[in-house]
Amino acid sequence: MKVTKHIDKIIDMEEKKIFNVLYGQSGGPTSVINASAYGLIKEAKKHPDKIGKIYAMHFGLEGLLKEDIIDVTSFKDSKLKDLLTTPGAAFGSNRYKLNDEITDKDKFDKIIEILRKYNIHYFFYNGGNDSMETILKVSRYAKKVNYELYAIGIPKTIDNDLMEFDHTPGYPSAAKYIANSVSSIYFDDASYLKGRVNIVEIMGRDTGWLTASSKLAELNGAKVDLIYVPEVSFDTETFLNKVKEIYEKKGHCLVCLSEGIRDKNDKLIGVNQEMKDVFGHTQLGGVSVYLSTLVHQKLGFKTRYIELSLLQRANSLIPSEVDIKEAIKVGSFALKSAIYGKTQKVVTINRTYKNDSYKAKYSLTSISKVANKVRYLPLNYLNETQDHIKDSFIQYGLPLIEGKKKKGLFKTFKLN
Repeated sequence: MKVTKHIDKIIDMEEKKIFNVLYGQSGGPTSVINASAYGLIKEAKKHPDKIGKIYAMHFGLEGLLKEDIIDVTSFKDSKLKDLLTTPGAAFGSNRYKLNDEITDKDKFDKIIEILRKYNIHYFFYNGGNDSMETILKVSRYAKKVNYELYAIGIPKTIDNDLMEFDHTPGYPSAAKYIANSVSSIYFDDASYLKGRVNIVEIMGRDTGWLTASSKLAELNGAKVDLIYVPEVSFDTETFLNKVKEIYEKKGHCLVCLSEGIRDKNDKLIGVNQEMKDVFGHTQLGGVSVYLSTLVHQKLGFKTRYIELSLLQRANSLIPSEVDIKEAIKVGSFALKSAIYGKTQKVVTINRTYKNDSYKAKYSLTSISKVANKVRYLPLNYLNETQDHIKDSFIQYGLPLIEGKKKKGLFKTFKLN
């Protein structure tokens, strides 16, 4: 009888394995990446029967390879709540490229060695396309060397370009910032009988989701005249002709364009294509300066270029309430998925409606369906001349920037 009880106790202990958690942030920070960290850490603390320590990589994979990890297990909720209003990557991000397991075998072995040392079997990486590829590589190698690892991707990218998603955490807050910033630019210039040609450069290497959000400015009376996205080719002469026509008619012209717009030969407009990052991506920025100079030189109009740059990516001034809530949820969902044995998955967000109101639906999909793939802005959102966004986009974007009090855009006074 005593022997049987002893065996039962051993079996019970084996079934209740206590594993540790490792979380990391990667790629460009957002307004809400830290909210996902909060969701994951808070959820992890609810499962002391399955989880021991909670660690965070300091500067992502680069920190992990240096064994630079932070024990956040004892952090109080009052401290963790500050993550909800902190922009950027609180635990440090990185753009570290992990090559294949043959080229970087020593690095893969080092990662497994550190995971084993700290009894880490729940592994989470919070990032975009390239980050999903990284977590897939690590989890596949762990399986190859028979190391038990439950690896889940936590989505994050303002570019909104992950496959299998309706939208990604970070995008709603960036879209809200863009819509309100573009509105401010419009009303500033509209203050004068005759203004400038204002050219607003918005992030977006390959996709126009962010630039399309400037369409939402129309809801409070701000009118963008031209919108250009990377999904279609850009012709400089056509652009100059349209600017000339608009400005001569109105005395104002507001243009919003993606930093990644290209000509018919797929050459980036006004960008030095020799400058690359570690993933081989061309360093963007400067197209607004180039086109503003061109407008002034060719047409003689007063111009101003505005590059929203980092402010659209990591602002803490007007984050989307929906975005914060969803970012917390994907962190929590990722943790629960791992402890229930899921691996090589990424948490997705898709939309549904309840009583005609927007509602997010969370689920899992294979990381292989997301890693290194790009979800483009559908061309049916573009007008016939492909230099503006249709009204149908508003139905897509508006629910993402509004909160319970419906303050997606600031209110404006109108004379009539």
